[in-house]
Amino acid sequence: MKYYIVAYALIASSSIFGGIQQSSLAGESTPVQPQNADYAQNTEIVTFKAPQGWQYAESTSLPPSVKVMVVGKGANEFPPSINLGTEAYTGTLKNYLKRIKEINDSQKHSWKDLGTINTDSGEASLSQVDSVTKWGNVKMMHVILLKDNTIYILTAAALKEEFSKFYKDFFAAFRSLKVSPSENTQYSNNDTTH
Repeated sequence: MKYYIVAYALIASSSIFGGIQQSSLAGESTPVQPQNADYAQNTEIVTFKAPQGWQYAESTSLPPSVKVMVVGKGANEFPPSINLGTEAYTGTLKNYLKRIKEINDSQKHSWKDLGTINTDSGEASLSQVDSVTKWGNVKMMHVILLKDNTIYILTAAALKEEFSKFYKDFFAAFRSLKVSPSENTQYSNNDTTH
């Protein structure tokens, strides 16, 4: 399955740190598609509202499961970010969350199930992970949506002491997560490609 990601944002033209693509969307939504994809059948359009002024990370620097990442400006070396990942999954959301808890427990990260959140694609799981990194204590929140045997994970991350500054932007992105089927969608070679 191919995914077309649309992040609604005004992207600044200056780089925050290495790996950030310098581009401007001029306030328009731009489909982000896999390279060499001129035509796709049975695709999913995945959208979320990225905070104004945040930049796309270069897709070549992202793990394969992460489809798009936007990065903002923080007061420290570790910037706030939102990324969208996907994973094929045929089980239940409840079982997926058990798996996530086990993984975080094994890595000694503090994982909490915060209940549910309403997104533009319906109800999704909301969870939180606190971890210690080389940059300091990092807080991550995840919106996990199961749709058509695919897990969609929208993750917001920031240093723990800065997280509350970005809370409003993070939750606007979470609530705006939308997965829509799009059969026989065609994009020209002039579209923004990641």
